[in-house]
Amino acid sequence: MSRRLVEGLIFGKDSLPQYAGTRQRVLSAMLELDAGKPTRIWRTEASIWEFDQRGGIREGLHQALALAMELMPTPQTDDTVVELRPHTKKKKLEKEYRWEPQKSDIDLIIADIWPKKKADRLKSVTGVAKRKPALTWDARQALDEVSASFWKIPMAIERLKEPSQKSFGCEARERAHTDPDFGHLYRAIADMSDWYLEVQKRKRTGKGVWYGMVEVMLWRDGVGEAAERHFEKCGSRDDAVLVVRRLLAEHAPKFNDYTTVEAELLTDLEWEKRDYSD
Repeated sequence: MSRRLVEGLIFGKDSLPQYAGTRQRVLSAMLELDAGKPTRIWRTEASIWEFDQRGGIREGLHQALALAMELMPTPQTDDTVVELRPHTKKKKLEKEYRWEPQKSDIDLIIADIWPKKKADRLKSVTGVAKRKPALTWDARQALDEVSASFWKIPMAIERLKEPSQKSFGCEARERAHTDPDFGHLYRAIADMSDWYLEVQKRKRTGKGVWYGMVEVMLWRDGVGEAAERHFEKCGSRDDAVLVVRRLLAEHAPKFNDYTTVEAELLTDLEWEKRDYSD
């Protein structure tokens, strides 16, 4: 697999539908290079990737990470206390997400890196994500220049009250006609205003579709990552509140010094914007 494909799978930007719903053994080799050419294998890593129904691995990686974090020792204030982690969790991690490569497996990698004949090369796989064109220097400069103040736009629109939100969107669409050179930009900010207005209405009334969500966050060096995400779709905000209370009670035992359990209420518009599908 190419590095681009592996990174796409890890970050949820690519998938391998041919492996959907399966578990696959993966053997990675870290190489030592000299002038860009491999000279030796200095480490190998064997893991099991669990593919979801779309052919992605992100959810499975999070589950493996959460299980590995649970096995980390928790600092004790009493030096005489020795914490014993459940042996079953370690066995589960090794059984479901690890495997021990044999010499024949290593030989396949060696033959692929330093082939003696064409048949030594392993078959490659490709994902479904289209390769994007290379970003040129001038294109990057232009993007950086025009997007430098993007953060001001949602900040200015979000703080408007509902009456002002309505007038903002209406005026932006009128200016799209009177100032055609920037018409597409005015229409874009009018659409943003419409989105914020609808969210404000739902938060005011509590009606519509809502999501109650709880995330189990793993923290390392001040950086948090969602290892688990539990949610339910509800018919109102009140129903979502009850769901969150129940989910918090269910997952509260996972809280510790490096794991937090965080709750949130979201309208369906905010949920779709987050795009948790991957």
